[in-house]
Amino acid sequence: MIEFYTGIGEKEVRTIVGKGVLEEVILSGKEKKLLVYPTSLKEYVNKLKSDAIKYEVQDGEGVKDLNRAMEIVEFMFSKGFDRGDTVIAMGGGTISDVVGFVASVYMRGLNLIIAPTTLLGMVDAAIGGKNGVNFKNVKNVIGTFYQPSTIVADIDFLSTLPRQELTRGMAEVIKYSIVLDKDFYDFLAMNQEKIMEGDQSAMEEVITRSIRNKLNIVSQDERETKGIRIVLNFGHTIGHAIEAGSSFSIHHGLAISVGMTCEAKISEEIGYSEEGIVEDVTWMLSSYGLPITIDELEGKIDVNLALSSISKDKKVRSGYLMMPLPTRLGQWRRIDIPLETLNGFAKQCLS
Repeated sequence: MIEFYTGIGEKEVRTIVGKGVLEEVILSGKEKKLLVYPTSLKEYVNKLKSDAIKYEVQDGEGVKDLNRAMEIVEFMFSKGFDRGDTVIAMGGGTISDVVGFVASVYMRGLNLIIAPTTLLGMVDAAIGGKNGVNFKNVKNVIGTFYQPSTIVADIDFLSTLPRQELTRGMAEVIKYSIVLDKDFYDFLAMNQEKIMEGDQSAMEEVITRSIRNKLNIVSQDERETKGIRIVLNFGHTIGHAIEAGSSFSIHHGLAISVGMTCEAKISEEIGYSEEGIVEDVTWMLSSYGLPITIDELEGKIDVNLALSSISKDKKVRSGYLMMPLPTRLGQWRRIDIPLETLNGFAKQCLS
């Protein structure tokens, strides 16, 4: 088991990574606890030796609805929850989004434990304190920044995932190594077999290093006002365009993988990175079975739809789009690239 603390704003966020650690956390403490979980984890929850109050929700994006969030608030109020109590979000990114939002607004905030159950959730989606619900069919229109008191990454959950889910989650892991942590890049290069076999020690290192990298950035720019947190979007400008162009039929991790390749090429072509960065990026992604070209993705991309989504990116300012680009392994810089120029690169990459 690995445990560490990160100061973010006025909070000290505790992170626990290890095998079988979730039940121990749920059992600790005397305060009242609410465990929110998806239907897919019902069997696991029923086996827990805990007196936590349980609240089951359906799997999928439908749970990220303001009305559903208020239903959880109403349930907590009926059970007498107060600011000294705890709510636990167990599941994927949609669960952490809606439960994090509820925890932030109920009585102006109570204790929150995040317990992601996928690799993508453990290394990225559930980490960082951004919470939100959808409104009028638009994603994350209503939300808050609210850090959990504890993050629990129980690697027991990873043993139940199909190999393709581990592969997809590795895209975000590799992202950290390329723009923030060269030593991590070297670790991933030397331990590929152990990682993909789910070796406990290797997985603990992968998850711990990923969370440390992300929380270090979040601690410097919690509310995305300083231009530092933007580094976490490496690969996501083109990646999100790919998702949009496929009408979201292509998995996030796969789209981000191709997005990182494209954005590394952009960085090299406009002279912001050292020669060889593209080879470093594509070699690592390929070694983990991730796609590096559009042709490797299963699904048709509507290029016009993809390009249209770029113009609506939240990082657009006055005709320029803010992008984090790698300069060498473990280092990055922000550039403001004209939309017209970016569209030209994107069209070339997506065609």
